[in-house]
Amino acid sequence: MPHRRLSTCLVALNAGPVLTPDVAGRVGGLETRAWTFARGLAQADIDAQFVVRLSRAPAVSEIDGVRIVPLLDRLYPMREAARMCVGKRAGFPWIELHRWRWPLLWQLPILAAERVLFGAGGDPWKPDGRLVELRTDVYCTFGVQSHSATVLASAKAAGRPCVLVLGSDGDLDERYTQDSTFVSPYGDPGHVCWRILQEVDAIVAQTPAQSAMLQERFGRTATVIPNPVDVAEWDARRQPPATREETAGLDRYVLWVGRAESVHKRPDVCLDVARRCPEIRFLMVMNPRDPHVEAAVRRDAPPNVRILSAVPFARMPAVFARSAALLNTSSLEGFPNVFLQAALSRVPIASLEVGREFLERIGCGCFAGGDLDTVCDGLQTYWQPGADADKLSAARETVIRKHGLRETTEQLAGVLAHIANRKGTANRRE
Repeated sequence: MPHRRLSTCLVALNAGPVLTPDVAGRVGGLETRAWTFARGLAQADIDAQFVVRLSRAPAVSEIDGVRIVPLLDRLYPMREAARMCVGKRAGFPWIELHRWRWPLLWQLPILAAERVLFGAGGDPWKPDGRLVELRTDVYCTFGVQSHSATVLASAKAAGRPCVLVLGSDGDLDERYTQDSTFVSPYGDPGHVCWRILQEVDAIVAQTPAQSAMLQERFGRTATVIPNPVDVAEWDARRQPPATREETAGLDRYVLWVGRAESVHKRPDVCLDVARRCPEIRFLMVMNPRDPHVEAAVRRDAPPNVRILSAVPFARMPAVFARSAALLNTSSLEGFPNVFLQAALSRVPIASLEVGREFLERIGCGCFAGGDLDTVCDGLQTYWQPGADADKLSAARETVIRKHGLRETTEQLAGVLAHIANRKGTANRRE
């Protein structure tokens, strides 16, 4: 009897900008990782569907062998634009204005009506009929957040298993408990996150440390699969060279990439480093998130800092190609995809607080242990042309060997197939 082809469904709602540059929004590591895995599965002759939120139907139904399943949300761009201007507050009138834009005059009434009529922001454990109806052997959701609860509920309603791929160490916050009243910085209730971690059929971690944290805090085991990177695609996209618009007019710079938020990515710390290194130029690709943080960073940036709100995902290899170093100021990560991208580009990394094991293992930068002076010393070394060229070439080869798309996809495919077969056997017994 011929072996039946495994059918998979990967869900990453905010990955639209990764698929096509005409979709507005930020490109984070979670979205990059999800799409890279989807493409890897398709290349391995596994049926791959990719669920993404879009405001309109996509121009194509398939990209690189992956079937695109749009969850249409025509008000999403309006909702995101309003979120940048308006926040929640306790007590009447329950909202506070961060910045004024004239379109708010008509956007806010529409969004308020949507919430009243359709229950926007309702029960995350309500199955989504669009997901339930998909023909798949196994669902795969990325990150511990409210929509992963919806994916899990939909998988249960369809009688299919669900695999969770952790997005960062923040997905394992010790404040996630069964009776938690804690709400994450991204609006996800702690008790919802705890239940996700308890009820998914299998969990994939990014690092051994993440796996150990999962076991200690939530009593679950995980399969550790390194973040994937498509080396051939990355190298091909180094050309044509980055334009002056894509580098804010700089020919060479220390690159910082992240969101405008002060909890994890901390762009304000990048400004502290820049002030200590006035002879070095810095390029910040700062995706919008918190309007207050973004305004403060732009206002306080010293003269040697240039700021862009976004660079298209496909153009990041060219932007890395002009970088003297990558600066990371995060307080918390899982495993930063930008570390892999820097290593592939032979760009050294100066990290303030994350990635110690990776940086020490492959020797492509410095881990500062929270010390700003150490970061600055590293950047001043890397600013000199040709610094650590041999180490950087060796680091690139290590990333190709350990994080290559084929190798990491085979590991994920093994997890998905095992869980799908185990669930199928259990269903037949029932």
